[in-house]
Amino acid sequence: MNVRFGRRWMAFGALAAWIAAGVAGSISQALAARRSIYPGQHWSWKAPEEAGFSRHALHDFSQRVGGTGCLVHGGEMIYAWGDVTFRGDVASACKPIYAHLVLQAVQDGRIESLDEPVMRWVPELAELNADLDHKDRGITFRHLLRQNSGYGFQERPGAAFAYNDFATGLLMWTLFYRVHDLPPARYDELLNGRELGAVLGFEDRPTATHPNSPRGRIRISARDLARFMLLYLRGGVWNGQRLMRADLFREALGGGLPHALPRTAGVDAEMLPPVWKSFGGGKDEKNHLGCLKNYWWFNQITPDGTRLLADAPPGTFFGSGYGGRFAMVAIPERDLVAVWLGVYPDLDKSAWSPFSEVGRFKVNELLRELLAARTEAAR
Repeated sequence: MNVRFGRRWMAFGALAAWIAAGVAGSISQALAARRSIYPGQHWSWKAPEEAGFSRHALHDFSQRVGGTGCLVHGGEMIYAWGDVTFRGDVASACKPIYAHLVLQAVQDGRIESLDEPVMRWVPELAELNADLDHKDRGITFRHLLRQNSGYGFQERPGAAFAYNDFATGLLMWTLFYRVHDLPPARYDELLNGRELGAVLGFEDRPTATHPNSPRGRIRISARDLARFMLLYLRGGVWNGQRLMRADLFREALGGGLPHALPRTAGVDAEMLPPVWKSFGGGKDEKNHLGCLKNYWWFNQITPDGTRLLADAPPGTFFGSGYGGRFAMVAIPERDLVAVWLGVYPDLDKSAWSPFSEVGRFKVNELLRELLAARTEAAR
């Protein structure tokens, strides 16, 4: 069902994030004037030309990049390629979903605040690193989301950044198993329940229990990932229902970490036993560039004075996996969501990773090509 709201509701809901991120007021005015459309049981479609895109250019793009993907304009699907129904591994592109579920747990009162010590739920942390004054007792949910927890390294919580998939694994395990009291066989209840999937109407039932993925790692289809991304493009509102409180939504998309936050020195420290496994990667994988927080990347200014994505509009934000080969992207200036999964499958992994040094330029190239497929101002 397509639902439309007044301008005031759109301005408050869909634009709160961009205002928090410092995007120009002209963008807010442009988006506030647009219709607010959401998918129902299935996505509604319109022709690419109706959205101001060339069908032939999009076809050429999809043939060139391969993989799977889809493009959503104004809440309606305008183009797709590959099998957008396939529930596959999307690597770190799914991490913003964990951030959403943590913030939802704060909203529901399960977690008192993001500054609550994780040790309340994982008392085992209290015994770690006695030689470092039991520093892990101070880890909070905010530290884990911002990836400056110091978990597995000698820095104290908050002192240094580490793109650390063992810390993400700790967050996942704590969220599913302790906060929600779900055994691994029931993790999917959280993804597809009232906190997320039951509201967004996921069509392909994403899973965190697939036997070929690390425990808790989400497998999701391209078209369902696009629903999640549309929720964030719409300011945390879905079909008139505010799924996330406005202050928590502002926290989610409040911009990147301070440039001054240093990267970890990489000196190992004690971690919990293997039951708290990695999300699937290492402990010190990339820099934050002042553009990453709560697992979202923002198109902000990097330390070298350039934007993270030089050719994308400044309001662009996204989740990225495998250096950007898997991504969900929102461009509020165009009322656009783009999802691509497993693009350029024949390119060596080193061509994309690490994202902060290599992959971001590939993502910029993909977005430049997508936006070049526009033929006129969207109607």
